[in-house]
Amino acid sequence: MKTDSLSIIPTYNILKKEDMILASELFTHKSFKKNDNILKPGSNSKNIYFLISGLVYSQSIDEKINWYEFEGQSFADIESVFFNKKCEQYIRCAENSQVVYITKNDLLELVNTNHNWSIWYVSFLEEIIQRLYFYYQNLLVKDASQRYSELMGLHPEILQRIPLGHISSYLGISQVSLSRIRAGKQKKKA
Repeated sequence: MKTDSLSIIPTYNILKKEDMILASELFTHKSFKKNDNILKPGSNSKNIYFLISGLVYSQSIDEKINWYEFEGQSFADIESVFFNKKCEQYIRCAENSQVVYITKNDLLELVNTNHNWSIWYVSFLEEIIQRLYFYYQNLLVKDASQRYSELMGLHPEILQRIPLGHISSYLGISQVSLSRIRAGKQKKKA
């Protein structure tokens, strides 16, 4: 794979061009269409994905939206990749999407043989922990209105990209409640 496809991989000011060249053959580029499943429940995934373009989301078997990931972000089924458990969710494309991915084993080979990649891995895991903590805090501390405001602040284009039913599911509220929140926000702007 060309190293320019790997420009989506965060370097954390650690990885150099030669580190990316070393890893380039271990990453795979793949395109998905809107509504494609990247992972299904029962599968066992060892891939860590980096989203070049598009939008992906996690949906539980009972159709609850767990998370969305936007361009420039990484995603994986954490339990499957890191704890060798079968996937219990769908990971789907909300839009046509392009990713690069690496298997956990290939990444660990890089980590074990290249000092910069081992330092990078620590930074990458720290980022994952920060994101999980962010989701945790949102669910436990903030109410739906606060989570909606934060979501709109981070991704104002989301209403054009995601159905309202998905947004209400992600926020853990009904579509009626989401409509009330949106109406209240619009009144405050006026």
